[in-house]
Amino acid sequence: MEYFLSGKNKPSGKPHKFFERILDNDLQDLSLFLQDQYSKIENLSIKGITEVSKSDYWKESGSVSTIKWRDYNVFQFYHPGVYKLYKELSDVIKEACSYYDIDFDKQQYMVQGWFNINYAEVGKLDWHDHGGPYAPYFHGFYCVKAEPSITYYKVFEKETENHNIDNRMIVSEMGHPHAMGSWDWEGPRITIAYDIMPLNSIIEAKASPQHWIPLLWKKKKIISFLKEL
Repeated sequence: MEYFLSGKNKPSGKPHKFFERILDNDLQDLSLFLQDQYSKIENLSIKGITEVSKSDYWKESGSVSTIKWRDYNVFQFYHPGVYKLYKELSDVIKEACSYYDIDFDKQQYMVQGWFNINYAEVGKLDWHDHGGPYAPYFHGFYCVKAEPSITYYKVFEKETENHNIDNRMIVSEMGHPHAMGSWDWEGPRITIAYDIMPLNSIIEAKASPQHWIPLLWKKKKIISFLKEL
């Protein structure tokens, strides 16, 4: 949720597109793991987590893991479901770059991630954005336990509904505000969210050190290499 707003970047001219993947994670296990991590964040038992202060954002969410997004990176948590998500994210961003005619390798992408645990009677995230705007800046989220619910987007000022599906990850270019819709079940509503930014933007913004991590994508050259032998 770092903000790297720049008025210089303009829309690509291409229609907005959501990029998505369906994963095969054990959502019950991942849900329990994240709830345990949530308790550790509340209790300040994870190294680097600080107490909630007046300067923290997103208090209206009622989710301490959202409020303290700057103090950790979810992709550094040790869980196979998080690993799968991180691995798939590289492929999705590669697809998005292809769509927007962006050279993935030249961007030297970095990623930060956090998780949200929300209860209907406690709070939710209202309209907000994450930086950019527009490609090559991307944001998305993955539903661990979010059915049935809706995430609303304002795509070029037109409001659209994204009906959340558990075990699905989506990615959108930044520059399109979004908000959690209300849901009629108690919760917990659990999602993992992530920002993907070019390295030069991270450096220029003097982002928090030891927080963002590289988003790598390895080209498959084994077959062509073998053919040359």
